[in-house]
Amino acid sequence: MALYEKSGEKWRRVTEVWSVSIGRNGVGKRKEGDGKTPLGIYSLNEVYGYEDLNTSMPFYLSTEKTLCIDDVNSRYYNRIVGSEAVKRDYKSFEYMRRRDGLYEIVITVGYNPHNIPGKGSCIFLHISSGDKPTAGCVAMKKERIKRLVEWLDPKMEPLIVITE
Repeated sequence: MALYEKSGEKWRRVTEVWSVSIGRNGVGKRKEGDGKTPLGIYSLNEVYGYEDLNTSMPFYLSTEKTLCIDDVNSRYYNRIVGSEAVKRDYKSFEYMRRRDGLYEIVITVGYNPHNIPGKGSCIFLHISSGDKPTAGCVAMKKERIKRLVEWLDPKMEPLIVITE
């Protein structure tokens, strides 16, 4: 992974190339639970964290009650919710404040923006667990994602391009 900025009609790389981890089954997500990272161009939308971060992006504090719903039968599918604020109609979810710290800093990826059940959910950029693959997200070292959230600017309409 590398960060690029557009100046006029030209793109220029502004970082060295970073090593990242992707889905355990590679790329080409087709459905919920396939272990693949989606191919394509997606918006980077919000930042979640365990404590306040230096970012211009919309930021939300993750608490023990912050969940990303991956239950295809839930009205909250592919949404991050506060469990105390919604009627529980889900059986499957991810805690946004994990014990292993992988979600200490999270950037949401605009995959499946219409929340189509079964298409895939909860796709993030997050902290890596060494070089272990993810369930479909893109993961990197903590210092890299911290640098990324500090660099991101919603006025620039940031995107991620995921290719093979």
